[in-house]
Formats: sequence, structure tokens, C-alpha cells
Amino acid sequence: MRFSGKTVYVTQADTAQGAALALRFAKEGANLVLGFAGEDLVQRVEAAGAKALVVRPDMLTYEGAQKMVDEVKAAFGRIDALIFNNNDVVKTGIENLTKEVFESQLNANAKAAFVLARVVGLHMAEYGNGKIVFVSSIHCDKPTGSAVMYSISKGCINMLCKECALFFGRKGIQTNLIEAGAVEGDDKKFESEFSPLYAMGYMEERIPRRKAGSNDEIAAVAAFLASEEASFVNGASVRADGGFELFYGFRA
Repeated sequence: MRFSGKTVYVTQADTAQGAALALRFAKEGANLVLGFAGEDLVQRVEAAGAKALVVRPDMLTYEGAQKMVDEVKAAFGRIDALIFNNNDVVKTGIENLTKEVFESQLNANAKAAFVLARVVGLHMAEYGNGKIVFVSSIHCDKPTGSAVMYSISKGCINMLCKECALFFGRKGIQTNLIEAGAVEGDDKKFESEFSPLYAMGYMEERIPRRKAGSNDEIAAVAAFLASEEASFVNGASVRADGGFELFYGFRA
């Protein structure tokens, strides 16, 4: 198994995507560090033969992140892969964007990514190897039309991935990003009166295979990027959207 004896940290394990990520790595032999997970997921991970540790760190401070790293070191020895999958969405446009939403979206989706990448990356650098995978969105460079600060925060992670790849790459660590899109539920999450991207219930029709992606399929891409098979992949943005962005409109 690709992750036998390794420890993988999933930052937002209390979501459907987080659960899919955790179970994928558990089935491939990893120990799991589960951010904010409930007991049900812990039981499922352990049923897959893996060990699990639930953490609830302050992801916005270096001190909080370091405390989490120390907790993991005491339990498993080290962190081999950081899977940052924070994916908070608040629907709002530019014209009614509040200070609270502006700050909360940047904090949850971007600042936390920087803090954890820095602290966990420096921890990995002590061992001369490791993997950082940002599970992001196609909206890192394509506007949603419905959740402006979500798109902006994902755009921040796009450049963060490249900066981490440059700095940590010299320390034996690969950093990559997944542009996930057109996953089950996205049509409701990003529905907008302003943009036709997800309108009229046609999201699946805009995907060449006519079927939305699943969290398990995104988890499979993350597992590849976190594995030694991707040892020469660094600073890459892998689009996992089934060809959704290739769609350019219906014939009139």
C-alpha cells in the first residue's frame, strides 16, 4: 500500500469531501490526522484498518498550528502529507460584500492554508521530504458569479501553491493543487442569477461524460499527488472537472 506507515493530515475532515479523502488514505495504509472530525468518521477510518487522531487546531496562528504538529508527533512521529481541503462557501456578490464575510472567507480558505503550509512544511523539512496538496477549486481562476470571496480566497491558494513549491521544493517537499469542479452538489452551492454557469440544472450536461464528479474521484487525485509516484510533480495545478470548463455555451 502506498501510504503504509505514513501519516496524512486532512484539515477539514468533517465534510463529505473530507471523509472521502480520509477513507481513501486509510484504505491505502495511512495513519489519519482528522481535522474537526466526528466519532462516526473515526470509526469508519479504524474499520478500514487505520489509526486516527482527531485535532481541532487554531489554524490561524503559528502557535496553534505548532501545537497540533506537536500533538501529532507524540502520536505518530511526524506528518508525511498535508491535505488542505478547507472549502467554506458564503454566497455574496461584490455589491453587498460585508467586512465580516470578507475576513471570514480569507481566514478559512486562505490564511489557514498559509499558516498550516508554513508550519507543517517546516516540520516536513526537518526530515527532508513530504507532500502538500491543496484541494482547491476551478474557481481559483474562474469567477463563480455567486460567491466572490470564495473565488478570491481560492485564487490566493493558487499562488500560495507555487510559492510553497519553490521554497519547500529545495527541502525535498512537493506542493501541488487540485482544481476541483463540477462535483456533486456544486450546482446548488454556486447557483447564481448573475452567472449562467450553473443555471437551469444543466451542470451535468456541460460535462462531456454527462455525470458530475464525486468526492471519491477527487480523493483519488489527491492520493496520487501525495504519493511517491508524483515525486517529480511540483507546483502543478491539476484540473479535475471532467472537462466542465471546456463548455462554451449551448447552440441557440
